[in-house]
Amino acid sequence: MKHFLCLFGFIFILGSCGKVFHYTGTENSRYDMSSTAQVEQDKEVVDMIAPYKEKLDAKMNEVIGYAEKEMLKQLPECTLGNWASDAIYDECNKHFKKPIDFAVVNYGGIRIPTLPQGDVTTGKIFELMPFDNMLVVLNVKGNIVQQLFENIAARGGWPVSGQVRCRFTEDGTLKDVTIKGEAIDPEKTYQIGISDYVANGGDKCDFFKGQPQTETGILFRDAFLNAVKDQTRSGKKLNAEIEGRMEVL
Repeated sequence: MKHFLCLFGFIFILGSCGKVFHYTGTENSRYDMSSTAQVEQDKEVVDMIAPYKEKLDAKMNEVIGYAEKEMLKQLPECTLGNWASDAIYDECNKHFKKPIDFAVVNYGGIRIPTLPQGDVTTGKIFELMPFDNMLVVLNVKGNIVQQLFENIAARGGWPVSGQVRCRFTEDGTLKDVTIKGEAIDPEKTYQIGISDYVANGGDKCDFFKGQPQTETGILFRDAFLNAVKDQTRSGKKLNAEIEGRMEVL
């Protein structure tokens, strides 16, 4: 655990200077934990990184917002998913002159079961989205959007932004979808705010592979952090309701 904290702390602090680190491999070594020399070496490492760990702890414990109520991760629709997908939608619209059509967050990408009522820290958002996925905007025809919602229905629902209403049966059969109040047009090009992981075919979304996408240069996690800070600056508390975005018939 000590070595993990050391590594995480250095990556976070150095990464904040604009550098990008990539995994290149590992080397395995065997340590005799009964060795006094090893204990002394570990203490030297702990002492060396202590100032950095203090900075990291301070950053992670920084309060950046307040949740008006507990928000949960559930299927087919949930308050935490609704907040997250709306945050992605709003962040995309900050970077494009024309509003995107909707945003989607894969259910497995949300890594906490609940966001408790009360103070929201930077560290809690890191827990919600620990991966360095990038936010992209997909440009796809309606027939591809149809496949997306067929996949979502088969999976029991995914978080989608407020522009979507999707209905499916208990066995995962898609019945109908509307986007901004209109049925999907197979020939229309839709813009979807989504993570690069899903946009590149992850989470059984192979139908997205090779489709045009626009990079925002923003980490998915940073989009959530920005959303919390924007809402706080506006005097708002984090909140979301169940609205019938995903309905099981």
